[in-house]
Amino acid sequence: MSETNEDADADGQIHYTDRFTAGLELSFGEGFLSPGGQEEVAKIVEGIDFVDKEVLDIGVGLAQPACLLVEEHGAAHVTGIDVEIPLLKRASDTVEARGLTDRVFLKCVEPGPLPFTDESFDIVFSKDSIIHIPDTEALFNEIHRVLRPGGWVAVGDWYCSNEPFTEEMSAWAEQVGLDFAMKPIEISKEQLGAAGFVDVESLDRNAWYTEVCRDSVGRIRGPQYATYVEVLGEDGARNELEIVEKELVVTLQGQLRPGHLRGRKPES
Repeated sequence: MSETNEDADADGQIHYTDRFTAGLELSFGEGFLSPGGQEEVAKIVEGIDFVDKEVLDIGVGLAQPACLLVEEHGAAHVTGIDVEIPLLKRASDTVEARGLTDRVFLKCVEPGPLPFTDESFDIVFSKDSIIHIPDTEALFNEIHRVLRPGGWVAVGDWYCSNEPFTEEMSAWAEQVGLDFAMKPIEISKEQLGAAGFVDVESLDRNAWYTEVCRDSVGRIRGPQYATYVEVLGEDGARNELEIVEKELVVTLQGQLRPGHLRGRKPES
C-alpha cells in the first residue's frame, strides 16, 4: 500500500535518480541502496525479537530490507517512510511483487517530526538513511516518542572518524554528491542516551566494509565493468569506479566508518 502521488520528493528534489539507483543496485544487489544485503540486515537486528511486532522503517528506499523484516524476521507489519516519491514508487513495486501489500505499508513524509502518534511501534529500524538527517538529536527524541515501552531502535548507518575530514574524504563526499550529515558514531550513541534510551550499544563495521570496498574495486575494474557501461554508460561506469576507489582509500584511512547503533526504550 503506497500513499505516493507526485513525482518529486518532499523537498522538491530528486537525489536518488533512476540512474544513480541503478548504479547502487549493481554494487549492492537488486533492491538494495547500500551494502551487505540480507546478511547486513540480519546483523543490524541480531538478537531483537521481531515476531508479530509493528515496525517503522525510516528511509525505506526500495523496500527490500522492509520485506526481509517480514519474511525472514517475522514482523507483523512494517511501515516504511521516505521523502522521495520515485523511490517509493519502486518500493511499491517490490512490495507488490513479494505479495506483501497487506504487511508492508509505504508513506511519503516531510522532513521533520514523525507523522505518527505516541507509542505506535514496537521497533524502529533504519539502514543507511539517517546520514541524510542533520538533526539526529531531534530524530532520536521522535523515535523515543513513537516507540512503545520496551521497544527497540536498531540502525545501520554511515559514520566518520573525528573531523576535520582528510582531503581524500572531502573529495569522496563531493563526488558522491549527496546531502550527507555524517558524524562519529560516539556522538549518535550519546544522543540516544540523552533521548532516554537504555542498553545503548554500537558496533564499528569499518573492517568489514574495507573488504567490501576491496571486492567492489576488483569487480568494477574487472569482470563487471562491461555491465556498468551497459547500464550507466562509459562516463557513468568510470565515475562509479572512481567513487569506489576513493571510498576504499577513506575506509582504509578510518575516515569512513559504517556502524550499527541500537537502544531500548525503558518499560516505564
